[in-house]
Amino acid sequence: MARRVSELYDLEVYTTDGKFIGTVDDIVFDDAGGRLAAIVVALDEKGRERRTIPYSAIRACADIILVSV
Repeated sequence: MARRVSELYDLEVYTTDGKFIGTVDDIVFDDAGGRLAAIVVALDEKGRERRTIPYSAIRACADIILVSV
């Protein structure tokens, strides 16, 4: 299913164990391949702490994003 990048911003990110990690703050693309490379997750409300999660760790994306970390 195709989605707009703008729809991914601010989605909540959880581990496959159900632990809340944060919200999508940024998206990283692979220019050469034209694909999503990673999501950057804000771990706090102000976005001062962030974690980059590679695309390969994303397990599902709908109303929330599930990742294995």
